[in-house]
Amino acid sequence: MDYHVKEYYRQSSDETPHGNFHAVIALHENPNLSWKSLKDKVPDLSRGWFELAHLSAKDRIEFTRDFWLSKLPYSPNLNDFLYRFFSTLDDIGVFITQKKFEDPYDTHLVYSIKNNSGFFRGAPPISEKHLLILQKSFSDFMLPSDYLAFMQIHDGFRKATDCTGITRSTDMLEVYKRLQYLIQQHEPIMTSRGATVDPKTLIPFYESFGMPFYQCFWAEWYPKEEMGNVYYSGETNTIADAYSGGASSEVLAFPTFVDWLIFYLESIE
Repeated sequence: MDYHVKEYYRQSSDETPHGNFHAVIALHENPNLSWKSLKDKVPDLSRGWFELAHLSAKDRIEFTRDFWLSKLPYSPNLNDFLYRFFSTLDDIGVFITQKKFEDPYDTHLVYSIKNNSGFFRGAPPISEKHLLILQKSFSDFMLPSDYLAFMQIHDGFRKATDCTGITRSTDMLEVYKRLQYLIQQHEPIMTSRGATVDPKTLIPFYESFGMPFYQCFWAEWYPKEEMGNVYYSGETNTIADAYSGGASSEVLAFPTFVDWLIFYLESIE
């Protein structure tokens, strides 16, 4: 397991008072903990993640990879990438955390990269209730199907210690409103080519921590029958040029959510 993971999931104690959490359980390292002892304490913990934690590291990686493949839409490019990505992992761990005393417990699936090269952490899958709330909150738009498929893997996903990353469904509307307010403080938003953009058509799903940068679905751009996504900079009040014809990773305009996800996962390899 990457040493950054152990550093991040550090429990406060008399010896280490500056830990990030009041309580930490590395479930994959505690095989004797029973489902009965955890299910009431940790409502977000699914039986699937509990059972995953009791497999070997190799089996956890392969099982999770196959789960991603079963949920995300098939394409040769994506499948090849996922096999490569999961081959860079040395472990997948299940962590149960409590931020402060009497706070609710959270669960994360942590993807550890070999050679202490970093990690990703994902929240539990979206519930049916929250999926319906998300779709109702953005009822004027058809959210991309590959994005909704990913939310069934992780409702919230980020690299290393990033505090934002892919937004959880319960925070999407608030982040959308915050972006609308940010845009209102500027002149009309423009593309990098100078065309005016209706800010209401930008739906942010990724937020850069501490900076006014967002990756947004853009309801005026449908390159592959569903909304593509573009980078918005609050510093310049512009979005990426979706029509430049350049590489997606260079202009930060992606035809699909999965194309962006590959870029996000590749950037840590």
